[in-house]
Amino acid sequence: MPRPRRVAIVGGGIAGLTLAAALPSCVEVTLHEAQPERATGAALGLWPAAVRALGRVGVDLPPPAPPGRAGLFGVDGRRRLHLATPALTLLERPDLMAALEAAVPARVTRVHQEVEDPTALDADLVVGADGVRSQVRGLVQRADRVATPWVALRGLAGPADPAEVGEYWGPDRLFGLVPLDARRSYWFTTHRSDLGPEPLEVPEVLAQARTRFGGDCATIRRHLETADDRILATRIWTVPALRRYARERYVVVGDAAHASTPNLGRGATDAVLDATSLAATLTGHGSLLRWQAARLPATRASALGAAALMRLATRPRTRPRPAREGG
Repeated sequence: MPRPRRVAIVGGGIAGLTLAAALPSCVEVTLHEAQPERATGAALGLWPAAVRALGRVGVDLPPPAPPGRAGLFGVDGRRRLHLATPALTLLERPDLMAALEAAVPARVTRVHQEVEDPTALDADLVVGADGVRSQVRGLVQRADRVATPWVALRGLAGPADPAEVGEYWGPDRLFGLVPLDARRSYWFTTHRSDLGPEPLEVPEVLAQARTRFGGDCATIRRHLETADDRILATRIWTVPALRRYARERYVVVGDAAHASTPNLGRGATDAVLDATSLAATLTGHGSLLRWQAARLPATRASALGAAALMRLATRPRTRPRPAREGG
């Protein structure tokens, strides 16, 4: 396709802000976001490829955590494995959003209004960066979001004990603890729940989690007992595997295209790579079909891997049967 002169971005999350920062000055960019993202206690990790891509568009981030060690535990607290941890850049989500906002040029037009009909937008290209509830996705392919049976809690705590860092797996539930820096750590839980699906009330989800994890190890119980209403409670939603990410003048990126369970920690990274590679394609008169051909298998692999890891982490544990005596 010829280089679009006017691009409308629907959604001001990670993918939308990254794209707005990455598009060149020769493109007239309008960013549609109904309201600023609410600051939460959630944190995230960016893989090195995403950090490099953001650096090329002027986004300043803290240095990555050095490779280290973590544990894979049962929810009873017994260590099953020692794991090497990759060199991720770990930060609170509001800090990443602030860095992205700072990189968006002043020439980008902001429209603080919900887009009810993307077909009415006056643009050569409409990019749906509007999350799992995407309005634009239906113009690319009919695919409704899917509620999983899982709810998640995410919160921040004080410094993590290195001996406790890692993931704790159990039937229908998991817990994780990740150090952010010397003073703070990020923790999360996932458990099967019939609450909601939305909206979810933090006190209700927290009370249910305290019950579900009540017989588990002290590390898990301590984080849940000291949590307060500032934590984030969400139903985990996914998007079915799409056959395409682009159709005519509509494109979807980030969770609008491939929302998955968070087990691989790839959501923010894939959103950044979607956006920066799309910007490079549009800048260089590239083909949306070639961009799609590169991003579809990469993001599908992430989604499939995350789903498989969720099944493995939360599968029922069975005791081995005693061997029968010969006779």
